[in-house]
Amino acid sequence: MVGEVEGLKELEKQIGRIGDFPKDMAKELRQGNRKIAQAVSRKVKPQIPRSKRVFKVRRSDGPDYDITPGTLRRSIGVKNSRGSRTNVFIGPRAGGKPKNDGWFAGIVESGHVGGRNRSVGSAAFDKIEPALARLSPMMARLMIMHYRRTFEKFKL
Repeated sequence: MVGEVEGLKELEKQIGRIGDFPKDMAKELRQGNRKIAQAVSRKVKPQIPRSKRVFKVRRSDGPDYDITPGTLRRSIGVKNSRGSRTNVFIGPRAGGKPKNDGWFAGIVESGHVGGRNRSVGSAAFDKIEPALARLSPMMARLMIMHYRRTFEKFKL
């Protein structure tokens, strides 16, 4: 007697869903992480003070240019991680448009200009990391909620 195996239809349905599962799930996780990170970057930006003067960068080996007021604040944003399909970074972005290029953020944040600790007393010294640290618990809660929803959706 050939009968139908109990649960076979459900198993076939689950197997059919496996196909693009890792790619689709990773895409959804990254999209959620980007939304959370963009909200956090909007909260960090107002905490970065704007300079009142233009900084002139003069290089002996390359082009000279000026850093306009507000560049550090504008450079704060979200960037995809190269090594992960789901992780993103929040912070100053380097490259791109000159008015948003925050290549100097590490210098200002850590307090080193030419090795002389000149930016230690500046208004922008040590503002980004503490702001992100204060928002870190909120980010973790939002990520856990998002991951639970996503895992529930893709449950096999």
